[in-house]
Parts: sequence; structure tokens; C-alpha cells
Amino acid sequence: MRATTTPALFSRPRSAAAAAAAAALALTLLPGSAPAQASSGPVDVRLKVADAAPVEVATAPRVWPAQLLEAYGVAADGNDLVDVVRDGHEVSGDRKRLREGDVVKLTDVVKERRTKEVRVRRGTVEVFTTKLKPGVRKVVREGRPGVRKVVAVKTLHNGEPVKYHVVKKKMVRDPRPRRVLVGRKAYAVAGADGLNWGALANCESGGNPRAVNPAGYYGLYQFDLGTWRSVGGSGLPTAASAGEQTYRAKLLYKQRGRSPWPVCGRLL
Repeated sequence: MRATTTPALFSRPRSAAAAAAAAALALTLLPGSAPAQASSGPVDVRLKVADAAPVEVATAPRVWPAQLLEAYGVAADGNDLVDVVRDGHEVSGDRKRLREGDVVKLTDVVKERRTKEVRVRRGTVEVFTTKLKPGVRKVVREGRPGVRKVVAVKTLHNGEPVKYHVVKKKMVRDPRPRRVLVGRKAYAVAGADGLNWGALANCESGGNPRAVNPAGYYGLYQFDLGTWRSVGGSGLPTAASAGEQTYRAKLLYKQRGRSPWPVCGRLL
């Protein structure tokens, strides 16, 4: 929004321009300077431009607010808000045609589009292992934060921010989490810890936690997927650590004894 009464306003900040526009408008409101009126007689309304003090003006009845602004040399751009208040309430539609006692409010609206880059937290992934003493932590990968580009529109009314709207987000660089090994005690299952699990593993898989049998058996103890899940495992047994595979085998032993390993079970 800007006043058309003086070219100097174009070089000033919007808030200063609004105040100067109101001052220029007030100078036009001298006796006899109002626009030509309809034969039915003028009506008195109040005109408030941006955050400047309101002024009393006269206009023909039933004109639109935009016509009033044009008549007094105040232009509103496509972003500005022009409201009409009647008896303390805003009116809309055809009711915005001016009547005696109305208040016309012109709000200077500025929309600023901004682009910035923000950091995305790298996060931390903890991997528990029995290869470290319980409670000991070891960083094996530092990781890095990510970067996201954010495009937003900031809206100001009469120089005051009223809205911040994000219109676009784009990940410029994906974050890489920090990876930390955390020591813990070996899995323990009462009644199964004293058995020779190493001998069973060597017999079933050659001691290879990544062993896969084409018939559908996996890991140190050659679990099938149904049995693995029955003792709380998730995913493939070969994706679990050797310690977890041994723990699940101990749980299975507590349920069914040596029977899941009909050939190698005798070594326990």
C-alpha cells in the first residue's frame, strides 16, 4: 500500500510510507476539498490508513471503500486489506458500500519470501555388545548432521509480523547418525547357562553366526523363522549378534530341551 500524493514515499520503509500517506491524506481534508458528492448529500465516515490516526472524511453514500481511497489519493495494492466496520462489526459483500458513521480501515500488508538452511540432528544409534565391559561405551562412527532447505513466507500487517508459513522443505544432505557400542552382560537363562553352547554351534553351523542352509535354517543354531520368532526373535537370525542367537537358543532349550537339535543336541 502507498499514497499516490507524493513520489518521495517510494524510497521510505513501508511503515513510514503509511504514516506519510495518512499525513498527506489529512492535508487534503480541508473544507471544500472533498470529492464531488452525489445529489443525495454526503455521508461522514472515518478513514484509518495503516497505523496512523484516523481522520474524518466525507463521501457520497453507497460508494465502495476502494472508490473512497482513490478519491483521497491513497492506493492499495493486491496484498493490502480494506475493511469496513459498522456499529462495531466488520461487514462484507454488498454491505461494504459506505454509510454514515462507517469506519474504513486500510491495513498495509507485506509478504516476504525467505529461504534458509537449517541443521537436522544426526541422532545416535546404540548397539549393545558383550565384547565390551558392561557400561563401557565406544564411538565407532561420529556421524554428521543433515541440512534442510526451508522456504517460508512471512506476513506483516502495518509492519508487525502476524504469520509465518512454510511453503517448501527439501533435504539437501541426509543426516548420518552417530554409532555407539555399549557393553552389557551376556544374556543369561537360568538352567541353560552351564551347557556347552559352543559345541552345539560348531556342530550345527561350524560356529558361523551368518550360516544359511538352503532348506530355511539360519545362524549358529540353525533356527527356522517360525522357531526364531517363537522365542522373541525378529528379522532374520543371521542379522542378530552371536550373543543374541545364543540367548534365543537357551530360551528354546528351556521350552523343549535338546529336541530342536536331534543330531547335535547330544553335545550340550
